[in-house]
Amino acid sequence: MKKQTLTGAWQFRQADATDWSPATVPGGVHTDLMALGRIPDPFVGDNEKRVAWVAQADWEYRYHFTVAPDLQAQKHIWLVCDGLDTLARLSLNGHDLGATNNMFRQYRWDVTETLQAGENELLVNFASPVQFITRHQAERPMAGVSHAIAGGPYLRKAPSQFGWDWGPKLPPIGIWKEIRLEAGPGPRFDEVHLRQHHENGAVTITAGVTVADAAGQSLTTRLTLTSPAGNSTTVEAAVRDDRGQLVTPVTAPQLWWPNGLGEQPLYRIVVSLCEGEGVLDERVYQLGLRTIELRQEPDEWGRSFQFVVNGVPIFAKGA
Repeated sequence: MKKQTLTGAWQFRQADATDWSPATVPGGVHTDLMALGRIPDPFVGDNEKRVAWVAQADWEYRYHFTVAPDLQAQKHIWLVCDGLDTLARLSLNGHDLGATNNMFRQYRWDVTETLQAGENELLVNFASPVQFITRHQAERPMAGVSHAIAGGPYLRKAPSQFGWDWGPKLPPIGIWKEIRLEAGPGPRFDEVHLRQHHENGAVTITAGVTVADAAGQSLTTRLTLTSPAGNSTTVEAAVRDDRGQLVTPVTAPQLWWPNGLGEQPLYRIVVSLCEGEGVLDERVYQLGLRTIELRQEPDEWGRSFQFVVNGVPIFAKGA
C-alpha cells in the first residue's frame, strides 16, 4: 500500500467570506484563527464568550495537490480521513464525495476516477455543530450537562467540547487527524479485529480480518508478534470468502497493569495482507495483555461497581 499525505499548509475561510487564509492541517478553526491574530486565546479570562461565534458559523477548507506518479500508477486510489470534526461534506475537483457526522471514525472514498493529472482541488465544507444541535434540541429536548450547550448528545462529537463543569463551551471544527491518499493494486484490509483470550495463565491472541476486493485473488494474511524483549513469532493463514483468522499463543506472557499496580509491557503486532511474497496492506498495533472486568454483585445499596484487572480489584481514579 502506497501513501501520500495531504497534511500541511491548507487554506480556510468562513463560509460566506470571499478571501482564503492560510491554515494548518491537522488542526482546527480556532487554532487557525489564533495563528492569524483574529481571535484571542479562548482559555484566558472570559475570552470563551468572545469566540463563541466561531462554532456558530460554517467554515470551508481547501487543498491543492498533485498525485505522486507511483500512486497514480496504482489500480485503486482512496482518500482516507482519520478524523473530521464533525459535520463535513467533501468534494474533489468539483465531484461530491460524501458527508460525515462522526468525529471518532475513519472515512474512506475511492477517488481513482476523480483524481486528475496535474493539480487537484480538495474542498471540505464544515457545518456549524452548534446550529445542528440547537435545531435538534428545539425539536426534541434532551437532558444533558447543565453547564454545556444544550443538545450535545445529538452529535457524535466529544461531549465535553460543548462545555462541562471543568471546561469551556468551545466545540472545535476542522480536520483534527491525518488525511491522505492510499493506493494499491486492489485488495486491502477492510477490518482487523484483535482479541486476547486468557485461561490459567496462558494467553492466546486472535486476529480476525476482512478483506475488500479479494474476489478471485490468492491471498494470505500474516501476523508477527514481537514481545517486549524483542522476540518474534509469525503465523500465516489463507483468506477465504474475504475473511481470514490468525491465532498465536503468547510464550511466557507479560501482563499489563494500571499505573501504580505494576509494569505496562506492550507487545507489537503487525498484521499483513500478502499476495505471494508481496505485501498489499499492513496494520501495526501495540497491545497490552490484560483482562478487564466490571464486577457488579448485590450489596446493601443495590449492586457494586468494581473494576477488576487481571483478577485483582482496583480503584479507578480517572484518566
